[in-house]
Amino acid sequence: MTEQKQSTEAVETKHPQQPETAPHKSKRYGWVGTTLSIAISLAVGVGGLYIYYHHKQQNAALNTENTALQQQIASLTQQQSADKQNFDAKFEELNTALQQANSQNQRLDNRIEELHSRVAVLSNTNIENWRLAQANSLVKMAGRKIWSEQDITTAIALLKDADQNLAEMDDPSLFFAREAIMADIDSLTKIKQIDLEGIILTLNQLSNQVDNLRLEDKVEQGAPMEKNNREITASLSDWSKNLRNSLSSFMDNFITIAPRDNNKEALLAPNQDIYLRENIRSKLLIAAQAVPRHQAEIYKKALGSVGEWVRTYFATSAPDTISFLNDVDSLEQKPLSADVPEHLRSQSILADLVRKRIYSLPNSVPSQTKPQPNSQPKTEEKTSIEES
Repeated sequence: MTEQKQSTEAVETKHPQQPETAPHKSKRYGWVGTTLSIAISLAVGVGGLYIYYHHKQQNAALNTENTALQQQIASLTQQQSADKQNFDAKFEELNTALQQANSQNQRLDNRIEELHSRVAVLSNTNIENWRLAQANSLVKMAGRKIWSEQDITTAIALLKDADQNLAEMDDPSLFFAREAIMADIDSLTKIKQIDLEGIILTLNQLSNQVDNLRLEDKVEQGAPMEKNNREITASLSDWSKNLRNSLSSFMDNFITIAPRDNNKEALLAPNQDIYLRENIRSKLLIAAQAVPRHQAEIYKKALGSVGEWVRTYFATSAPDTISFLNDVDSLEQKPLSADVPEHLRSQSILADLVRKRIYSLPNSVPSQTKPQPNSQPKTEEKTSIEES
């Protein structure tokens, strides 16, 4: 505005004689400047308002984003806290399990060390104790072989093995035990052994010879027709004689009369000898089964039945029958049991040594005697196993 005024005064100074319309032009220029100033001011104000509004919107968006970020941070913080608590609980649980495992491992290590110590302590005397227990077990087995199976040979072998175990120990204190074992061996050697296998083989051989025995046959056969004048001729005039001869021959062959002594049973029916021979074989089998079981009564009763049936139904004068009966009578007289000792001297001595040296028990074991027929062998066997 000042500049415009100065320019007007300069014009008026230089041109003093201009017409009166010049002042109107000055007014128009003043209004335009004012308008421009107002427009510029409005533009500046509008721009400022726009900038303020835009800045306010940006601040609101930033506040919203900041609030969302704060919520996310809070959520993450809570999740982190929960995860940390869960991790701490799991870690504590694993730590507890690890401590229990370490404790159990320590107990196992202590147990293994204890076992190693016991093995080291027993290693010096383990072999000797094992040999002593083995000798005791062998003597007990020898006793069972003697009293249950009458197997003297196996019993002697078992006693010799027991003596060998004691000899390998090289212990002078076992002299009395070895002396008792040798005395038992000597007493068993003097026993007359029974050949049970030979008896069974003989019985089997007799069973195979049953089919060779010939049945007793005392039927008095009539003379041939030629000698009895029963010959049939071809002449028609002899028809009556031929008829009588044919009838007589038919009757002789149709009906058989077998006379026997009053002291013997009647003859067998036809084809009944098969059942008789099978019954004899059955009795021989029963006798063979009674041999290893030492059942003397059953054995003799079966052979007695065989001898009786053979003498009743078979020809006693035949060589095969005579030999068969001689074998049956010989087998019937043979005993099935040997005269064995009532007890073994070495058994009580070794049992006492085992109790004192291995189990450290002062009480001695009574000597085991021969089992009685009414005793319970299973209980005695169980007791012997527990002692060994």
